[in-house]
Amino acid sequence: MSTSRTTARIAAALGTICAFVVLVAPAQASSSRPVGMSTADYRALMTRSEALNERYGNAVTRLSPQQFKSLWEAGGDRLAPQELVALVSRSAAINHRYRVAAPTGSAQPTSVVDGGSPAGSAASAFDWGDFGIGAAAMLGLLLLGGGLVAGSRYGRRAPSARVS
Repeated sequence: MSTSRTTARIAAALGTICAFVVLVAPAQASSSRPVGMSTADYRALMTRSEALNERYGNAVTRLSPQQFKSLWEAGGDRLAPQELVALVSRSAAINHRYRVAAPTGSAQPTSVVDGGSPAGSAASAFDWGDFGIGAAAMLGLLLLGGGLVAGSRYGRRAPSARVS
């Protein structure tokens, strides 16, 4: 089985483009400064951002980078920004109320389950994803059982000769 020259050229072009994208994308993503912004402008923007966070920040901006990373990886990426702030604020208030020492920052991240609510809360009692998987499995079993019944009933029957 041979490939035509056109197919080989297309494959080579696509391979080259894919290799270029794989090599260039991480290099551009690692650049922290936006394109077209000078170093001085970027430094001024970051200084202003830090000052605004310090003055008007919320519970999430007061987390250490390690705390924010652990919260984000525990499911915080599935929450809206307001929900994330509310979760961290609520956690800090509960920790303060019951005198639980936060590790190093002023707020302690809590674990978040798939539904987007804190672990152990009443909202996490029913997982709709698991329900969908179970319903699909039951539908598949029902269809398989119905097919087996229909196949055994109307399956290959030997033709019978009628005697009159």
